[in-house]
Amino acid sequence: MEQRDLTSAFLQAQELLCRSQSVVITTHVHPDGDGIGSALALQHYLRSLGKGAVCFLHSPVPGPLRFLPGAEDIMSYRSEEHAWQVAAADVIVVVDTGELRRLGRVAESVEYAAAPKVIIDHHLEPQPFADVYVVDAHASATGEVVWKLLQFMGGPYRTPEIALCLYTAIATDTGSFSYSNTSAHVHRIAAELVELGVEVPWVHEQLFQSWSLSRMHLLGEVLANMELYHGGRVCLLVVPRESFLRTGALEEDIEGFAHYTLSVRGVQIGLLVVELPLERGIKISFRSRQGIPVHRFAAEFGGGGHEYAAGAHLPEGNVQEVCHRLLERAVVYLRDFTA
Repeated sequence: MEQRDLTSAFLQAQELLCRSQSVVITTHVHPDGDGIGSALALQHYLRSLGKGAVCFLHSPVPGPLRFLPGAEDIMSYRSEEHAWQVAAADVIVVVDTGELRRLGRVAESVEYAAAPKVIIDHHLEPQPFADVYVVDAHASATGEVVWKLLQFMGGPYRTPEIALCLYTAIATDTGSFSYSNTSAHVHRIAAELVELGVEVPWVHEQLFQSWSLSRMHLLGEVLANMELYHGGRVCLLVVPRESFLRTGALEEDIEGFAHYTLSVRGVQIGLLVVELPLERGIKISFRSRQGIPVHRFAAEFGGGGHEYAAGAHLPEGNVQEVCHRLLERAVVYLRDFTA
């Protein structure tokens, strides 16, 4: 989205939010720091303006993100109890996803609600279900887009609570400022947030050094079975369902596993295949070095995302067959997008 289009989107979002009294905010299933941080920052801002803002999520807030201010107010959506609140909202805001199906249990209520819908996101190709699209695919994180929107709207946005939520959002989606989406502009935003009171070492500890022993046991098993294919240019990590049972790890414990697929020298495409607990299908994470558009790769499996980091979910399937298909298709991307 070009700058003039983004400014127009900011104006539309501002008009809707300023004239509203009740706002429902939601994000994708299995929420990460960007989704939770962006939602909470927006909730803090709107409440400071006297709005009735509430966050509903399909999934509970993951343990490592419960340190965020306001996390205890986020509600796990139960259609029987909460559908009326979605239906009665003046505005519905969806952050960090442009795909209706990724809202899980919240999706149906959002789809059929009469309220105008606003998407705030940084992923490519949002679906046409909203009224206003505040989407910047060049942004490092949705948290960056939210920060720009709040700056545009003005008012009480420079608070320690909002700064902590948005710093967490940006730090999560930039891999603690180590990914290719980290720019000088992102560092300038981070500096502003730190000046508002963010304690960087403490946040880093909460996000990246506060995992359960079960997660570490699961990670050990997964890394021990890492395999390379196609001359060492494709890395495959598989998390079978029995590993969750054996280690006692939870689904939220796989956060960050996909990053390890690019940790081996020479790997150009990384694939993480997770057989989800409770027979809820197979989750696939795609990672790549610059030059290989894995969002296209993910689209072949019904997914999407960023050019170099994407994902997909298969409601059912055999893990071995899925891995075979992935490795077959990886050859095409290696051939077509590398020298």
